[in-house]
Amino acid sequence: MTKRPNNHYHDRVNRVLDYIGRHLDDDLSLSRLSEVGCFSAFHFHRIFQTVTGETLNSHVRRVRLERAALLMKTSPRKRITDVAMEAGFAGTAEFSRAFRNHFGRAPSSWDRRSPLEKSKICKAPEMLSFYSLEELETWKANANVRVRLGRFSAFRYVYIRVFAPYGNTRLVDAYHALIRWLADRRTDVRDVVFIGMSLDDPAVTPSENCRYDLGVAFPEQTGPKQAGPKQSGAGLLGEIIRSRGHQSVAVPHPDASECCPRGFSIRDLESQEIAAVHCAGDLGYVDRAWHYLYRIWLPSVAFEPADLPAMEVFVRLPEEIGWQTFDLQACIPVARL
Repeated sequence: MTKRPNNHYHDRVNRVLDYIGRHLDDDLSLSRLSEVGCFSAFHFHRIFQTVTGETLNSHVRRVRLERAALLMKTSPRKRITDVAMEAGFAGTAEFSRAFRNHFGRAPSSWDRRSPLEKSKICKAPEMLSFYSLEELETWKANANVRVRLGRFSAFRYVYIRVFAPYGNTRLVDAYHALIRWLADRRTDVRDVVFIGMSLDDPAVTPSENCRYDLGVAFPEQTGPKQAGPKQSGAGLLGEIIRSRGHQSVAVPHPDASECCPRGFSIRDLESQEIAAVHCAGDLGYVDRAWHYLYRIWLPSVAFEPADLPAMEVFVRLPEEIGWQTFDLQACIPVARL
């Protein structure tokens, strides 16, 4: 038996996971989601649990609560009623009950600045870094950090979804699988951009339920025989490719027939406005950048997070700078209020 059927199952379940994240305030019933994944409703709940390790209902409830926590953290003045509706709850009472059961406190008692207690989801608060607002402001000043507003051009994203990605080699394994694939198709890594997308907030989501998409961005083709890097023009991706001092060439975009047999998924992303911080340093630097963006910058400007994951856009790769330091753009897709 080949691995292809299993890879197709994972790709279809990933399609459902992405749909859930984009439609939290819509119908997320078993019948609707099995239709999205092109599965029989009689069997989909078992397939979903096999692939993700969660029941369908548990996943939907958890993601809605985590979206609510993110909304409360990034928009401190947003009313709880509005948070509940945007996260897909029928009303404030249902939301408050679910929030208390999940996080161990009522949403009205959270100051939206301090870390949420996570005893209900089996993760100790001291395992995660936390910085006061004063510490973040001092770090920003000392590191001369600047938040840049920019834009992604449209791109095709070929990715591996990694479950429970932290504290093991799964992300490294996914990276090497993508590097081998690019070599097999004779695509120069300098003509594409690696992007990581964290689908969950590790400060809220149990580590075993966290998901991280690691993949390769192929900028939008602009002509019948011309692909992204050579003609990518404006946008962060084109800027990164041009910064490598390499005479880029047209790169053909992969399709499902090329990617699915390897267990890769494909997603096309439209042009999107972003807020970005350039991170050149260790993991602590990157961590502070994310805290600053979410806890200080976003609440103080006329933007809110768009309905897309946060992204780590890699400027240089481990082959050049090693595995202990990073050169990346920490990007939040944003929408104007």
